Order: sequence, then structure tokens, then C-alpha cells
Amino acid sequence: MYEHGLNMKTTSNLALVVIFVGLIFLSTTAPISATTAPTPNSNARIDATSAIPSWALTEWSVPTAASRPYDIAADTNGKLWFTENSANKLGKFDPTNDNFTEWTIPTPNSQPANIFVKLNATTSATEVYFTEFGASKIARFDSSTNTLTEWALASGANPEGIYVDETNTIWFTESGRDVIGRLVPITNTLTEWTLPGATASPGSPSLEPWGIYVQVVNLPLYTNRFVWFTETLGDKVGRLEVTSNRLTLWDLGTLGNGAYQPNDLTIGIFQSLPALIITNANNRVSILGNDTGGGSLYQETILQTLNSGPMGLTYDPARNAAWFAENNTGNIASYNTTNVLAGQLFTPTYCTIAPLAGTPACASPATTSTMNITDTASIPSGTAHLVSPVASSTVNIHQGPIGGVTEYALPAPEPRPAYLTVDSTGNVWFTESNATRIGRFSIPYIFGVSATPSTQTINPGQAATYSVSVALTSGAPQSLQLSLLGAPAGVNASFSPQSLSPPFSSTLTIATTNSTLTGAFSMTVQAVSAGETQTAPISLRIQSPVAPPFDFSVNVAAPTTETINQGQSASFSIIVGLVSGTPQIVNLAASGLPAGVTYSFTSPGGSPIFSSTLNIYTTVNTAGGTYPITITGTSVGVNHNAAQTPTLTIVELPRDFDLSSPVTQAVLVQSSKTDITLTLSAIGYFNGNVTLAGTFTPSSQLLVTFTPQSVPLQTNGTSVQTIMEITAPKNTVGTYQLTVTATSTNPSRTHQVTLSVQVSPCLIATATYGSAMAPQVQFLRDFRDREIMNTFAGSNFMIAFNAWYYSFSPAVAQYESQNPSARALARTALNPLISLLGVSESAFLAFGPASEVGALSAGLTAGFLIGLTYLAAPIFCLLWPLRRKITKAFRTRIVKITAYAFALFLTAFVGAEVLTSPYLMVISSAGLVLTALTTGGILPTLLATKLRRGH
Repeated sequence: MYEHGLNMKTTSNLALVVIFVGLIFLSTTAPISATTAPTPNSNARIDATSAIPSWALTEWSVPTAASRPYDIAADTNGKLWFTENSANKLGKFDPTNDNFTEWTIPTPNSQPANIFVKLNATTSATEVYFTEFGASKIARFDSSTNTLTEWALASGANPEGIYVDETNTIWFTESGRDVIGRLVPITNTLTEWTLPGATASPGSPSLEPWGIYVQVVNLPLYTNRFVWFTETLGDKVGRLEVTSNRLTLWDLGTLGNGAYQPNDLTIGIFQSLPALIITNANNRVSILGNDTGGGSLYQETILQTLNSGPMGLTYDPARNAAWFAENNTGNIASYNTTNVLAGQLFTPTYCTIAPLAGTPACASPATTSTMNITDTASIPSGTAHLVSPVASSTVNIHQGPIGGVTEYALPAPEPRPAYLTVDSTGNVWFTESNATRIGRFSIPYIFGVSATPSTQTINPGQAATYSVSVALTSGAPQSLQLSLLGAPAGVNASFSPQSLSPPFSSTLTIATTNSTLTGAFSMTVQAVSAGETQTAPISLRIQSPVAPPFDFSVNVAAPTTETINQGQSASFSIIVGLVSGTPQIVNLAASGLPAGVTYSFTSPGGSPIFSSTLNIYTTVNTAGGTYPITITGTSVGVNHNAAQTPTLTIVELPRDFDLSSPVTQAVLVQSSKTDITLTLSAIGYFNGNVTLAGTFTPSSQLLVTFTPQSVPLQTNGTSVQTIMEITAPKNTVGTYQLTVTATSTNPSRTHQVTLSVQVSPCLIATATYGSAMAPQVQFLRDFRDREIMNTFAGSNFMIAFNAWYYSFSPAVAQYESQNPSARALARTALNPLISLLGVSESAFLAFGPASEVGALSAGLTAGFLIGLTYLAAPIFCLLWPLRRKITKAFRTRIVKITAYAFALFLTAFVGAEVLTSPYLMVISSAGLVLTALTTGGILPTLLATKLRRGH
């Protein structure tokens, strides 16, 4: 069976399935087409257009002698699985520990052939599928349970090629019966397509189908399977469209080059387009490409090595290359698939395999059959072997690239490589069936070493350091050991690190003693890895010691941090040491302190060794914060900062004040005022002026003033009081929030007072007449609010009147409400007042639009009549007994005083009106009313005494 081409079934096929999902075969004359061309791999390991000049070859002997390892595949974990055709075994190789494991297949002389490795997505276990050529069986090995499952085919089937698609359906060629087979393991259903021209004698094929590759094609309405295969004896390449049973055949024998005997095939990328690659026993590699309108584009490359016997084939998408084994000559070859596909047109033939109908129908005995078969399971025991590599060498290009093909000759005699695969890291693995070996091509391991500086000069007792760099040129890194050759006696050489896989950097330290000999020494840094040695030269000059120059050190003794309040002091202990040379004077200085801070050293200078104390003095106004202090020692030609940086934290003292008042609520009536005492107290080291301001919420015509408005506060908790006066204008009513804000540079404080401003109630009249709705009370309120309060003079007069009236009216009203007799007496007293105010209202109305004059007239009228009605009798009773002393001169004096007062207040009244001065109007209007009141009260007595005397 080794004369036939072999099928590539490896994990690289899984990548190809992904690449070619979506390829749609719509043309009957085009073997391969794609709706979208695949994107070239941007992470290709090498330049696809050039061949690698040399490979590192490593070979391991398979433990079972003469087992003839056949097909090989790499799983996703980097393990290699292979069939041992002559030993009736399945093998696994772990390159990380050189460990082989072998399982004996229960069926004797099964001759395991092609292999396909797949990851079970459900169990995450590796499943190994292979054909048993001699036993006519299909087998599956589960690596997680060591379970082997076998399905027996018809006698003489001799299955060879195998492929497992994404649904875990197994496709295979029955080389002894000229049949394409499909096995669905989950249902144990077997479907077989007998090819046209098939043998009638199983085991003696006419066509001998060998290699197989299954392509999944996602069409708009369904998914089809294109099964590609080779007919080694039939000299054909075929494609079976599973859905329609349509068979397409390309007869290589018609090309006129003799028997091609195609064996293995796969799909690769040629200039971003997919194409079929076939190895042929007649020393050719064929490419079957896209449709050009008249057939399939075909080209072939004749291998330079005669009778090479190309067999197993795999595609390496990362390098854009196809790899194949030359079984007869012992070569491993790569085919550069970046070449332009250009060749002759190749027209295939078509037919449909029964029982599906199609034109033309395939020649007898072509047919399709489906049946159920039985699976058997066993658990073979595996045998583990630890095998060291038998050979490691470098393989150079044998010849090429010629026509895109580069050949590498294996060194072993008659290795007879059969199949090969490419793992995820780019290593090319292959079986050497005749040599009973597993071989690997990998990028050669090359490294280099360098050291800088190349020369160092030190004194005895000192140490020299070199930076050693180990670079990886190519290949997979391996453990590397560093050493120093030629070091002089009395030195200690050390690498950090000494052993590691490149690339890495190491520090070489060469330490001397005071007794180390002086002189110049040449040494070599040596790096050894995987049997390879690289060196780098260095030199060391050890000179005679000279007198050291003067040097010193500055250190801060612990603690190196201090925390103080403003106005306090801090201290740090300083030690100045002698490092080398003859002592010189060292002067100390400090920097980094905030403004306004002073410092001093107890010893500002001296010859090392000496100590000093740095004293730092702050004030209460020093800015708070954390300050790193730099202490500097200065001498002749040498300056050093202290090795430690002391830190001073200054905590700011409290600087605040408090604003307080026992009053948080107040009630006012319209056109009234109230005073509230505020207290400002200094807290801590506060010292400054505090300014007061007030705001009302909601905004209103309420007024607030402070006496004084700016208050100086000093340290030590002093307190200062200020008077806050709140004035409620005539039209203000409701509840207001007064926020008093005391502001300094920093900070500010607030105090809030809730104000209730009410309509001025007639308290005594309400209590007297029993209701605020009594006609008398309404008259008084209307006269006040609708007439008097609507004038500038009247509203300001009411401020003074309310301040006097509400000082006693609440108590009188409460007393009346509790004493009916008092209420009756008050009613008797108030009835005349109601009448008098009616006359006053008439005086107001007499002036019509001149309301300010009307207000003056009403006030004078009311004052005179109230004095005449309520004060005249008491004053008469008081002064009549003294009537003999009331002379004409006395009466004249009283009249003049009254006249002067009236004239003064009247002038002030006119001025207040002109200037619209509220304060002047309050004084002048109240003065005029009081003057009229006094005149009305004393006038009867003066007239009576005048009549009594007759003069």
C-alpha cells in the first residue's frame, strides 16, 4: 500500500474547514469557486515567497521495532497521533517530555492506515479516527476514556482515506471495493456510493479510491457536501455532490503523460483563491483551479527528483505552502502556493449515481445504498515509553525552489517518509515508515551572547559589573547556562540570573578583595545551550589603589518626621560622617521651609565626624501643610544632600467665630419694628472684622439694620454684641425666614430667625366690642388701613403709634376678655372716640386728592378732639386748685411754647414730604399729633382761668 499517495487528515484540516466554509460550487465546469476570497494570513510565520534555507531536524524512534509508522496528525494540545501499520497499533507522542504511548488494536492484522484527529466540543477530549485497511473497519479512539469503537465494513473494503466533518460524520474511501462511504456514528447508519466502473471482486479494485477531502458548502437554501477523492488505478480526481449524487470526474489519463496514479489531495490557497492540490505517483504535483468559462484551470509541476514517489499531503495556511512526503527518495518537500495559477483548461465529465435521477446517469454498477451497521467497543491498555531523540541535526535545502517546490533530504538511509502534518506552532511532523521514526522540522535554534562594557577598571576590593545580553536568533528557546572563563585568582564571579531561556539579560558581577593582584585580565563570557556554545570577550584592569578624595555623608537620625502646631518649634538631629579622604569643613543649610519660618543649626559647620541639631521656629501665622526639608552639606568641591529627607507637618490652629442669639422667632405687625440682640464670639486664634448682613426668604420689603454692622473680634474668646433692628412696612404680611450672615475673610457663620408679620389688629377695640367684625372695629381698621396707611405721612405716623399702642394693648385686651365689667366700661370710653374719629375722617376727606394734607388735617383734628374729650377734664381737675398761680404771663408762655412746637414740627413735616424721609416723617407727624393732643387737653383750663380772673 506504500506505493499509493496518502491522505492528509490533521488539525490543519480543521483550519481549512473554517477557511472554506461559504465556498459555493455553482458552475458545473468549475471545480472550485468561492463567493468571497479568503484573506491571506497576516501572522504568517515566514515569507511565503521564499524557502527557509535550513531546518532543525529532530527524530525519535518509535518504541515498537519495524512498526512502520504511517499517517500522523497533531491535536489541539500539541500531541502527535499516528498509526503503526505493521505493528497493529495506535500511537501517541508528547514532545514536551519525549513520551510515547502505544495501544494495541484488538483486531489482528488490522493494518491501521489513515488518521483524523478531532476535538470533541462536548467533552473537550481528543477523538482519533482511523481506517483499518486489513480488517476492513472504521475505528474511533476516545482519549478521555481509552475506549476504542470499531465498525465493520463489507469484506474486502480495505478503507484507506478518512475525513470527519463538523457534524462528526465519518467519510472514507473503500479502496478494495471502489466505494465512497459515509458513517453517522450517532445512528450507526452507513451510506455507500459505488463508483462507475467499480470492481465486481472486493479486494481487487479497478479504481482504488484513496485520498478523500470533504468540503462543506453553505448554499442559500441548504447545506451541501462536496466529497473530493482520488482514484489511484482509475487515474482520476472525483467530486461527489452528496445532495444530488452528481459525480464530476477529471481524467488525468487523458493528459497524455502516462499513468498519474493520484493518491492524496487537499485544498489550498493560490493568490487568495482556493484550489485543489493533488500528489501523483508519476512524480507530479497537480493543481485544479477555478473555472475560466471553458473548463477547469489546471497546471502541474514535475518534481526535479526522479521517481520521488510523492505521497502524504498537508496544507500550511500560515506559510501559504503545501507540504508532501517523497516516499521513494526520502525527501520532505514544500510547494509555494503563492504562485499564480495559470495553465491549461481541463474539461471534466459528469454523471449522476443512482437511485437519484440525473442526466447522464453514471455507468453501472454506480449506485447508492444505506444500511445500519453494529459498532463494537473495547478498552485497550496503553503502554508508555520515554524515548530520547535519536538524532538532532540541521537540514539544508536539497534543491529548489524550482517551480515553487523546495526539497529537503532526510539524512537517515531509506527513511521512506509517508505522511506529515503541521502543528499549531509551525513545526512540520512526519512519519519515517522504513526507519520506524517520528521526525520534526522546526526553525533552527540559534542564539547569541554579548557583554557591555567590554572593559572595566577598578581598585582592589572593588567590584565590576557587566551587562550580559543573550539574544534568540531563531527557533524555540531552550535552557541556557552562563559561565566566566579566565577569571584571575582571588575574585568571585556571579551571574544574575545564571540560567534561563533566551532572550534574557543577566548581570555579571566580578568582586575583588584588597589582596587581589593588580594587572589587566582577559576573560570570556560563555553561553551553553542544547550543545551549542557562544562566547563574548571582556577585560578587567585592576589598578593599584590611590589615596581616595575627600568625601562625606549627611544623615538625619530618627525620627525623620515631626508634627507641630503653628507657633511651635521642631528639631532634627543631623550626623555628618567621613566617607573618605582628609576631613574638610562642611557647612550645613536647609531649604524647603515655608515663608516666615526661621531655622538654626547648633553646629552650622565643622569637620566630619560631627553632629548638629536643626531647630525650626514657626509663628501662629505660618501656613499649615507638610514640608519636605532638604538638608545640604557643602564643602570644597563636594556637595551632598542628606540621605534622608525629614518632613515637617505644621497643623493650623483653629481660627473661627460664633454667631448666636436666643431669639429664633419674632412676631411683628405692619408698620412696626423690633430689636434683637446678636452675639459674636471669637474662637481660638481668630482676629479680624466680622460684617453682618441679612436676607429674607421669600424676598420682601422687610428691612434689617445692624448697629454696628462691622464688628472687630480678637483672640481668646472675646464676645461682642450688636443690635439687629427689623422693620415691617405697611404692606408686608406673612411668614419670612431671615438669614443673618456674619462674614470674615475665613470663615462665615449664619443665624436664622422666623418672622411672622401680621396685619395691625385693633386689640382693645376688638376686645371691647367683642368681635373683629363689629362695625366700630371695622370703621377703625378701614380708616387706618384704607385712608391713613395709604399716605406717606400717615403710614410713618403709624410706625410711632404702633410702637406705643402695642406696648400695652395686648395686656389691656386680655384683661377685658376676662372681665365683662371692664369691657362695659371700655365701651363707654370708646364710644366718644369712634365719633371723634368720624370727624377726623371727614377732615381727611375734605381735602380730596390732596391725601397728604388730608392726613395732616385728620391727625391734627383727631389729636385736638381726643385731648379735648379725654384729657381736658383730668387736666382741669389737676390745675384748677392752682388757678391763682396761672397768670396771664403763664398762659402766654404756654401758648408760645405750643405755637413754637407746632411750627417746628410742621416745618419738619413739610421737609419730610419734600425729602421723602421716613425717619423725619415719623418724628414730625408724631410731634404734630402730640401738640394737637396737648392743645386740646389744656385749652379749656387756660380759658377757664382767664375768665375767672377777668383778664
